[in-house]
Amino acid sequence: MNPQRVACKLFVHPDPTPEVELSPFIGLFHRFIQEQALDGLLIDVADYAHVPDGPGVLLVGHDFDYGMDLGGGRAGLLTTRKRYGKPALAEAVRGLLAAALRAADAIERDGAAGVRFATGALVIQVIDRLAAPNDAATYERAVAELSPLLTELYGEKHEVAHASGADPRQVLAISVTARDAASASELAERLGRAG
Repeated sequence: MNPQRVACKLFVHPDPTPEVELSPFIGLFHRFIQEQALDGLLIDVADYAHVPDGPGVLLVGHDFDYGMDLGGGRAGLLTTRKRYGKPALAEAVRGLLAAALRAADAIERDGAAGVRFATGALVIQVIDRLAAPNDAATYERAVAELSPLLTELYGEKHEVAHASGADPRQVLAISVTARDAASASELAERLGRAG
């Protein structure tokens, strides 16, 4: 499976999340652009805080987009990987997760936004309905491809579920939960640099 785009969302801790103040992310993301603090070429910041249950504040990049997302009623860091050639799903997701975990670590270390992330709860989305339709067979194939990577990241103490249900209009989404997950920086180190 070689999808065009993949995304993951790391949720804000604790769950259910208190209301997240989005305005600090505008300045923080602008600073990340100036310092080139995250993976990929960072370009601009867009403020969608006015959209209910929407994308929040988005840091747009050439290779990755990072956003403090409010979609689905759960606040979290949504990272989207794009323009990465034709690697297999597991390699694309490895780079995606490494970039997302480094971004979560940078946000936590900065402290301006006052959020922490639950590294043991994330959703991986395969944003390519042609290469990965949202059906049971594609879900099983994606889980089989991602299983070694998720075991490398979390060990045997993780569970996966079909997060997008059976609605073919939704993108394929896989939720991953792990008990006793390490910090974002430790998990990123396990995965190496984004390719």
